Amino acid sequence: MEPSNNSSSNSQNKSAKKDNRKLDRAIPEWRSKLTGLTGALLLFEIVTGLTLYLLPFGRLNQFGLLLHTVLGVAMILPIVWYSYTHWLKRKGGNFSHFQLLGYLSLVLLLVSFVSGSVVTWQGLTAERLDMIWDLLHLISSLVFSIFVLLHLTTLIFRKLGRLGPAPGLVEARRRFYLNMLLGFAVFAGLCLLALWTYPTPQIHKSFAEDYNWRFGKDRPFAPSFAKIDDTEIQLHLQQKVSALLPANEVGLFQQKFSKLQAPDVGMFSNIKESLKGLTALNEKKLEQIFDETAQEIQANGALTAKAMAGSASCGSSNCHSQIYQEWLPSAHRYSSMDDMFQEVQKLMVQETSAEHTRYCAGCHDPISLFSGAKNSSNITLSAQGADEGASCMVCHSIVQADIQGNGNYTLKAPQRYLYELAEGDWAKTISDFLIRTYPQQHLQSFSRALYKTPEFCGACHKQYLDVEVNTDIGKVQGQNQYDNWKNSRWYKEKTEDSTTCRECHMLLVGNSKDPARGDVLDYNRSKDDGKHRSHRTLGTNQYIPALHKLEGQKLHTELTEKWMRGEIEIPEIAHKWTAGSALRVEIKVDDQVQAGQEVDLRVRILNNKAGHDFPTGPMDMIQAWIEVEVSDDKGEVIYHGGYLDDKGFVQGLPVIYRADGFDRKGQLIDRHNLWDLVGASYKRTLFPGMSDSIKMPFTVPESVGIKQKLNIKVKLQYRKANPEFLDRVYGEDKQIRTPVTTIGQAEKSIGIVE
Repeated sequence: MEPSNNSSSNSQNKSAKKDNRKLDRAIPEWRSKLTGLTGALLLFEIVTGLTLYLLPFGRLNQFGLLLHTVLGVAMILPIVWYSYTHWLKRKGGNFSHFQLLGYLSLVLLLVSFVSGSVVTWQGLTAERLDMIWDLLHLISSLVFSIFVLLHLTTLIFRKLGRLGPAPGLVEARRRFYLNMLLGFAVFAGLCLLALWTYPTPQIHKSFAEDYNWRFGKDRPFAPSFAKIDDTEIQLHLQQKVSALLPANEVGLFQQKFSKLQAPDVGMFSNIKESLKGLTALNEKKLEQIFDETAQEIQANGALTAKAMAGSASCGSSNCHSQIYQEWLPSAHRYSSMDDMFQEVQKLMVQETSAEHTRYCAGCHDPISLFSGAKNSSNITLSAQGADEGASCMVCHSIVQADIQGNGNYTLKAPQRYLYELAEGDWAKTISDFLIRTYPQQHLQSFSRALYKTPEFCGACHKQYLDVEVNTDIGKVQGQNQYDNWKNSRWYKEKTEDSTTCRECHMLLVGNSKDPARGDVLDYNRSKDDGKHRSHRTLGTNQYIPALHKLEGQKLHTELTEKWMRGEIEIPEIAHKWTAGSALRVEIKVDDQVQAGQEVDLRVRILNNKAGHDFPTGPMDMIQAWIEVEVSDDKGEVIYHGGYLDDKGFVQGLPVIYRADGFDRKGQLIDRHNLWDLVGASYKRTLFPGMSDSIKMPFTVPESVGIKQKLNIKVKLQYRKANPEFLDRVYGEDKQIRTPVTTIGQAEKSIGIVE
């Protein structure tokens, strides 16, 4: 029995020595500052990574992401060094589940490092984040955190020796916990410090003390229907009024108030209307509530111009550069800087007031409108950055639009990313990085199904004048592309059967590099179609881009003229659109005529492709007409109608497509002075699918020889502004004229017989 006892004793001694050797290696490693730093770094990376997906968008989360990225790069060397030294100390012996978990954790950590590096590089330089790499980084980091937690748990709770963990090991582990938590606290403290010192950018602002509230203190942007989201202000007002009512009437009041949302009626009038039939309230208290609400609007109801401008930032750093270049020469971009708009605005101030220009500003100059610049105290009626017109931020911050027209939309300024409104290259780099690597807020703020609807366009592309503008006349219809389209053959109940605004005006651009390429909400597109909608928004203004020498205006003008003629094919709607010219021109005349005979020449114009009237827009300015030229074999012109004289006026008994509005005195609306508009004495346009047959007779001279041929050329001409308007706005001495574009034409030869 004694040898057996010795053998058992020797075995126990060997096991004790082995345990002591493990303790000798384990205790210093647990106490090591490198181990504590490693734990702190890994804990901070795991926590900040999870909060990005679990917590709502906010500044603390963004600072966490920035530090997550910086530390993720900085920790590579210390983590690699720790992993190597840890392996040296713990290698050897029998392969155990501790080692298996350790090796699996190391592999996952390597995958996390590689994918994280790729995501970081893409966030700094790429056009958008590759979701596969982002998902790989998330999954590998999440599984790593689970494995490393299991690895540590099994190590911490296993027993060493017969008496369990040695006191020195327990103390060493406590030191590790302390070092790890202290390190984590330091990193978290850096985030909180950055948040505390961050200068909050100003988005909302107060109106000027002398701001004119002539249309009501609850309607600061009237007579435009455009407004800033005032949900919170209305909620506060509703709560204050509800507190004055008996409990049994509160629900009925709130129900009635929620249904009153007419754009030309303010919230104070809606409150009074909602109180009808209920317990009479103390008028003094009600007016006091209205005064408090008015003060709230005055103090915080406008937006800074800077918060709505800055479109160039959208087109830089490999983001929406293609879309930005398309937008630069577009009508939406120059809607406020358009020289004709500015001249008419000056005239409107002279004949009405500065405050009346808010009516036009909702669509033409929203940045000036929402920043409170349309006021008599501001000579320019403009704000810095307002020359961007309908900027990226304005259009993509609209959260509601209505076909009432007159700019009936609601704009809600989104929560911006860190340093997005700051100046400097570093600020730009940081904000771009955050947008690419943390895109959820960006997508939710600027991509809405609303933007894909005709109703979104109808908010501005429908107009009428009311008593707030024409003072005593009432509703007079102006341009109205939306209802034109809605009542035309292009509208169908099913969206996929209709031909809509953006399908024609915002053509698909293939081989797109834009991050916004692909669209799952478009019935004829897919997420990965590699296309985006062109933001040129081609229309019929071939003049202003060249006048202002806008970047890319030459190509834009060429495309505009091709589009006006219907020469641009749109494959995705070819099956439901019509082929050929936008406006078809046909000549109807006998093949043979006699010298001295009056020729019965008829010209037929068909609105073949336009989704609304042709022409459309400000019809008191726009001019389209038919030009007819008849020449003999020698090229001598024997008849010319619809030609331009040396001053640019149309001569020769032309047929002109235009509208002649008149004012209270029966005088012509000839300066786009719509505030005087009462009605129209003449209007000639072509509804979609409709044709116009015009008789334009001419007489063949006796001198034309028999057996000759007469060559007839008919052109449909178009220009953005007629000379009468230009002379009255700019003065005859300046002789400003807009270019003429031939939209459609036809030719035919006829013979001369005895």
